[in-house]
Amino acid sequence: MAKSNRPLRPKHLHKEQSEAETKGTAHYSKNIYWTILMTYRPFLGQIGLCLFLGIFGRALLLANTNIIGFWVDSLVGKSTPLNQMSSVQIVELLLTMTLVGFSMTLIFRVGFSRLSAKAISNFYDEVTLRTSRLPMGFFDTTPAGRIITRFSSDYGNIFRLFGGPLAEFISIIFDLIMMVVLIGIANPIYLIFVFFIGLVNLLVYRLNRDHLRKVRRDLSASRSPSIAHFAETTQGASTIRSFRRQDSFIERFEDLDRYYLGQKLYTTREIIGFSFQMNSMSSLLLLITGVAAYFMVEKNWASIGSVGVAFSFIALSGNTVQMFFEWLTQFEEAMIGVERLDHYLRMDIEKGNKLPSTAHFQTGHPVYESDAERKLSQQRLTEDANASVEIKNLWFRYREDLPWVLKNLNLEIKAGERLGIVGRTGSGKSSLIQALFYLYPIEKGEISIHGHHPQINGDDAGAIDLNLYRKAMAFISQDPILFRGSLRFNLDVENVFSDEKLRAVLQQVGLWDWVDTQALKLNMPIEENGKNLSLGERQLLCMARCLLQQSPIVIMDEATSSVDPKSEEILVRATEEFFAHRTQIIIAHRLSTLAKCDRILWLQNGEIFELGPTDEVLPRFKKAELV
Repeated sequence: MAKSNRPLRPKHLHKEQSEAETKGTAHYSKNIYWTILMTYRPFLGQIGLCLFLGIFGRALLLANTNIIGFWVDSLVGKSTPLNQMSSVQIVELLLTMTLVGFSMTLIFRVGFSRLSAKAISNFYDEVTLRTSRLPMGFFDTTPAGRIITRFSSDYGNIFRLFGGPLAEFISIIFDLIMMVVLIGIANPIYLIFVFFIGLVNLLVYRLNRDHLRKVRRDLSASRSPSIAHFAETTQGASTIRSFRRQDSFIERFEDLDRYYLGQKLYTTREIIGFSFQMNSMSSLLLLITGVAAYFMVEKNWASIGSVGVAFSFIALSGNTVQMFFEWLTQFEEAMIGVERLDHYLRMDIEKGNKLPSTAHFQTGHPVYESDAERKLSQQRLTEDANASVEIKNLWFRYREDLPWVLKNLNLEIKAGERLGIVGRTGSGKSSLIQALFYLYPIEKGEISIHGHHPQINGDDAGAIDLNLYRKAMAFISQDPILFRGSLRFNLDVENVFSDEKLRAVLQQVGLWDWVDTQALKLNMPIEENGKNLSLGERQLLCMARCLLQQSPIVIMDEATSSVDPKSEEILVRATEEFFAHRTQIIIAHRLSTLAKCDRILWLQNGEIFELGPTDEVLPRFKKAELV
């Protein structure tokens, strides 16, 4: 197989980026076959019935050829099982076999396709479930385009085969099995030709298999760079346009897109070459079979009817064998998609986290028991309105190969205290929030809430569940996060609050009068990331959601930095009234919003530079900022 004319890696694509996507051997991991078994396990009984109907239906349809062969032999005086039947009865038999065979085949294809589509959808859900619980470091280091490609293009390749056409592939296998059986019934000598045809096609397939697997992996990998670049471009469209950098971004996208299209063309060319080899072998073998049939009739080794049956099946089997191996190459493309998604399925999830009890695939990850999960959903870290936070000897960094961003922090936040955090950009303010939630592994030190720290390594008897620990904190970020769905869904994710409660909390943050003017009110649609709302409205909705959580600790990270004065006034009032009895941790861009804090924590280079009463620390920080 020619391996030249391979597309060159574009200059915008780093070598390590492309190699990270194309790792793999010529053979699939055993894990993939186990994953497929888990995918189909809930439907094995129904699939078994469909397969029985399928093979029996194909047998009835193909056996018509044998009936016709016996009929021809009986007409020329040969002894056959049909000698005692009239032509009308034979026609009725043929019609009955066709009708029943077609019905069984139809039931098989429709039933199997529906079951297979459900199974593959479950596989997608299981991969999504685990990906959502991967460590934050994974999302920091993995290009967005690669993740998008796995869940779009790779899944599309899987569903394109397993979601329906797999029934066609299995029908071809049924046809091959029944052809061998029916050729043996017609004349066993022809099995030699069938075996030879299969062997030659298998040899052609094996010679091409490893190379085709590699070019398909390369094709799958070549999608993500252009998708990632396109996603990054759309997110920064306003900045790119402002700096008039459209041309360079277009050039880069075209470079990456040309690489993908070149890889696609190269892959298509290799597949066509493989098909040409198969066609050439099949044509040659069919010619040999036809010549052999003539001599077999001359030698009286076979009857006219059996030769007709056998030759028909051999001609059909040659084409069917070719179709089988062509379908097998498509099956392998789907298997590459399974392989790539299986990688995410089996990655280590975040330490201390568990999969929900609805996870059905056995991948070795910790899973909640359904009773424990139900109990946990109703449990609170403390029934008190507030909780203390204690930070001991904390050293924090995002990865082992990166420098420390927080260094030996020791701090206690009293229950009900309002703590303001200040510091220049890069001082560690937002990193402290990340550490509080244990979003990244804490290598040194410990953080506890109300005397409880989360169970991360699984061997700490005194620790509590990580999700229960996190539920004790409500978070309002600088960039408010809303989800596509209704207003009700964005406020009440767990669907536990009444309409009256939702109205009351919207009234608190000053949004109910606006919501009341909407036609659908609480069911009004919210677009992805709240694009149909102003920044102030999004921030106030996040405030309302935070109020509904009733968490003992409220964390605000630059929550007022980008809102209008009216929204800022409501957010500031929230810290003074709505959250008056809760523990508050506030990072503020506008220092005036920290004036009523009990204490100020001044961070500098990841260390506590000063910690004390607001009226002492805040003026000194303001003065330092002016220098």
